[in-house]
Amino acid sequence: MVKGPLILYLQLPDKIPTKKPKSMTIEWNEKFSVSNTAIDAEHKSLFDALNSFYQGVQSGASNESLAALLTKLADYAATHFRSEEIFMKKIGFPELDRHKQEHQAFAEKIGGFLESYNSGKAPASFEVTHFIMDWIVNHIKREDMKYAKFSQGR
Repeated sequence: MVKGPLILYLQLPDKIPTKKPKSMTIEWNEKFSVSNTAIDAEHKSLFDALNSFYQGVQSGASNESLAALLTKLADYAATHFRSEEIFMKKIGFPELDRHKQEHQAFAEKIGGFLESYNSGKAPASFEVTHFIMDWIVNHIKREDMKYAKFSQGR
């Protein structure tokens, strides 16, 4: 007989989220600062691009419109990643290669989302928004802060 989480799940179905979140927008603030004016500005622009995508999702935009917004976000992310990698190379950041791999994995995931939108097999837009938001926020707080700290300690 199965016990534990399955029984808890069956006893508490009201704990399973069934509604879309009220808001998934994100605002840049100083806790995201990497103490580099140019990169901070790029991070702010990434947040703006993500918020534009989410607003499209909220307003029921077509898959074509969402694909265009996601393309804009992906293009800007690629530009940002290049500039961030140039900065890390300039300061001699020892984890540059691993950081590049994270950027590449993100780009590939977004590319997969775009292929789905463009082929008419769009993934759930709230899931896409959540993935991107979670990745960007955690990447800045975990990974980008490493080169920020390294840069300040040189």
